[in-house]
Amino acid sequence: MGQLIAHRGWSGKAPENTLSAIQLALEEPKIDSIEIDVHLTKDGVPVVIHDHKVDRTTNGSGYVKDMTAAEIRALDAGSWFGPEFAGEKVPTLEEVLELTSGGKKLLIELKQTAGVYAGLEEKVIVLIQQYGAQEQCQLISFDHKSLQTCLEFDAQVKRTLVMSGSPLLLIDQVNEIGASAVSVNHQYVDSEMVESLHGNGTDIIVWTVDHKAEAERIQELDGSIALTTNHPERLWI
Repeated sequence: MGQLIAHRGWSGKAPENTLSAIQLALEEPKIDSIEIDVHLTKDGVPVVIHDHKVDRTTNGSGYVKDMTAAEIRALDAGSWFGPEFAGEKVPTLEEVLELTSGGKKLLIELKQTAGVYAGLEEKVIVLIQQYGAQEQCQLISFDHKSLQTCLEFDAQVKRTLVMSGSPLLLIDQVNEIGASAVSVNHQYVDSEMVESLHGNGTDIIVWTVDHKAEAERIQELDGSIALTTNHPERLWI
């Protein structure tokens, strides 16, 4: 089986994108890497949360971009998942880098959308540099212009294009920004895509694979494809 990537930390066992979920993934030897999502607060602090709004995963309401880091830190990001996680905080990217320092690979999804977070790319890369984590971290995004911007600040940090469908001229897009990998919805992966990407020397990541049958189909195409999952324990059984 290809590498297992814990989606938003081990989000099947703890509230997504929290230090608890990330710690669980760090402790499990069968999990190879951890994926997280990063937005930028009103006062310019990269924070780890998936949605553009805090409503779904905290007891607050509103857009991340309209709140300060202190306001977001005051929220409860755990009770929605279970009472045992009451008081869990939305972590900053710096806290996650400190927790994972020298450990497993970290895939950082930049939740940039048409430039809504001015300076996000630079702030994230500066933090990665501060922790000497250029080899540990990989930047991923649906916003390919965001990844192109990352090249201006540190070409050493690997970049991965995230795709929601089955794109045309895929190799051209990969080579335009020197992406090391493509991350695609598992439903769209077929033998033609695998052959094309691997022929280009490009790695493949699929999301989000939570059932054994889905994993088996992907592995039959190519056993080196990395699987992003909320429930890694379901895939190694």
